[in-house]
Amino acid sequence: LVKRMVNDHTSYLRMNHYPPCRSGASEKENADVSGDGERNTAEKSPQEPPPLGISPHRDAGFLTVLLQDDDCHSLQVARFEDEDHRDGDADCWVTVHPVPGALTINTGDMAMIWSNGRFRAPLHRVLTDPSKERYSAPFFYNPGYNELISPLPCCCRDVTSPATMASSATAGEDLNGTGTKDLEPKKYLPCLWGYFRAVRFAGDLTDLGVEIQTSHFKMVVGSGKVEEEKRDKEEKSSSSHVEKQHKFLGCVDFREAFDVEKYRDILQS
Repeated sequence: LVKRMVNDHTSYLRMNHYPPCRSGASEKENADVSGDGERNTAEKSPQEPPPLGISPHRDAGFLTVLLQDDDCHSLQVARFEDEDHRDGDADCWVTVHPVPGALTINTGDMAMIWSNGRFRAPLHRVLTDPSKERYSAPFFYNPGYNELISPLPCCCRDVTSPATMASSATAGEDLNGTGTKDLEPKKYLPCLWGYFRAVRFAGDLTDLGVEIQTSHFKMVVGSGKVEEEKRDKEEKSSSSHVEKQHKFLGCVDFREAFDVEKYRDILQS
């Protein structure tokens, strides 16, 4: 995996700038906040957070290596895990205070699939500050567009195959010395990174529908009527993306500049 990402990756570095943004708070409230070098308006008035610099989202790729602004603490991560789009109450969000001289590491959607959910892709957002500019420099470490992302054998067990279960058990012991109890059944169907990135881009910046999430590739494991109904719904959504990504791979040329309109019929939800 590491060797493949050394030789074939789609990583990039970006500089972000968040200008000051005064909300509807009073002058006194803003003065109180601006006088505190380590806090923002979300912590002063938890029920009325300031405007967002970036809406809640999950990073689509593998890892994000982030250099934060030491003077403006506005990055927040959600306490909740399972819902794709939820603003939540202010106390559901935790401010990520940067450590001077350190980098902040965030796991993305592809890390979540590769690890079979062991490493979650956290929902996060950026707040604005009424008086301070914020700069950040994220490096997005992403796989090659042709990479088919699937849970690694050492991170899951196949509940349908005794032989595979035995193999996974051995892998689990080698990894953590705890046997099979920490290895869960495979949770995700294979996901083509180039397709996932294209649909996420289209969902963010065009009118092609709801942006794609790892939940669209999630398998439902369990028994009973509720699980069967949920499995039918999830498999219908997943199979649609599995079919689309196969079709997308058959016609896309990743060496060319991406054109949403060229692939609209495939990417449209």
